[in-house]
Amino acid sequence: MINTILEAIRYTLTLLFGIFVSTLFLDIKINKKNILIIFGFFYIDLALQAIFYFSKNISSVISLYPLITHLPLFLFFIFIFKKRIFPTLIAIASAYLCCQISNWTTIFVSSFINGTADIIYSLSLFLSFGFIVKFVYLPISQLLKKQSSELISFGIIPIFYYIFDYVSTVYTQLLYVGNRITVEFTPFLLCICYFVFCTVYFKQYEEKQHIETNNKLMYMKQTQVEKEMTLMEENEKKIVLIRHDMRHFLNNILNDLENNQNEHAIDYIHTLFDSLDQTVRKQYCLNNTINMIIASYENRIQEGNIDFHYQLSVPKKSAISDIDLTSILSNALENALKAVLLLKDYRFIQLTIEEKCGKLLISVENNYLNEPIFVDGIPISKEKNHGFGSQSIVYTVDKLNGNCQFSVNNHRFILRIVI
Repeated sequence: MINTILEAIRYTLTLLFGIFVSTLFLDIKINKKNILIIFGFFYIDLALQAIFYFSKNISSVISLYPLITHLPLFLFFIFIFKKRIFPTLIAIASAYLCCQISNWTTIFVSSFINGTADIIYSLSLFLSFGFIVKFVYLPISQLLKKQSSELISFGIIPIFYYIFDYVSTVYTQLLYVGNRITVEFTPFLLCICYFVFCTVYFKQYEEKQHIETNNKLMYMKQTQVEKEMTLMEENEKKIVLIRHDMRHFLNNILNDLENNQNEHAIDYIHTLFDSLDQTVRKQYCLNNTINMIIASYENRIQEGNIDFHYQLSVPKKSAISDIDLTSILSNALENALKAVLLLKDYRFIQLTIEEKCGKLLISVENNYLNEPIFVDGIPISKEKNHGFGSQSIVYTVDKLNGNCQFSVNNHRFILRIVI
């Protein structure tokens, strides 16, 4: 009699555990209304299990569990709480996977203490639920809000384990009799899951890189537009003043010429030229993207008193996309700036970009204070959250089937890129 009661408590708690863990994973609010709805489902499903239990036996309940519990729970979440199909499937399979903690704990303890299986299992459910509530449910519930295509790598293990466990332990005894195909399926599944995870993760990494570079490009464009608007306003004021004073300028020059003060007149004309040159927007090359990237570093170069040399021979339109060009050039200049700004004395950066035989050649050279550290030919940084610029350059150049080389020569850091 006591064993029957303990067994009933065990399966009742298992049902509650599965329902509420799935609820947490799907981020369903635990309020009074939802608790009443969830407990309503719990009592109905518990009654359904009791019917099969008393009309047949516990083995029938276990074998029919997917049909009398998991399928109704799946439909319950979809139609009552309007949850998406794939996240709901993952949530229920993950909750089922969580039950394996109690299963293994029970098997382990029972191997030392007989007759305690139901008690240990029930206690393990409480401990597992507390652990899930404190540490696990929040990250999983946030993951399950992602697009279905992004959930493949997270859902493949719980879903396949669910199928494997029922096929090999409930509907057959293949796992317990040591069937070779069944035993080897677990490492096979882990291998497949690993490949799927790596593929999906890499795709997401590429998308993240693209978004970050696109945001950087948009920010540069916005900053450049604001800078040009300010410059236009300032230039307009200067031109108005120059136009207003032009008569005075010409009268002064005329007086100098009439008084044979030619040298003074020439100096005065050069001064006027300098004033006019200040109203002209600096154009580095024909390519607007390269102009914008270099212009975005103008202020930092001037404020850092950096001797900046450039030689640019590129067409107006490059075969390289603006996104990739921004990723490469902005990271190269950013790294060079960080290195030279550590110097107290002379600082220089030399940028060379030219197109030859359909290939874009980029060279960035700068002096430095601290000797760079190279790992596999790529400079790394000891500072936290630094050193990603060089990795981003290598990644983008490799993606474009190009070549890049980092080197040091005569206390110069040199980056060469061919794409």
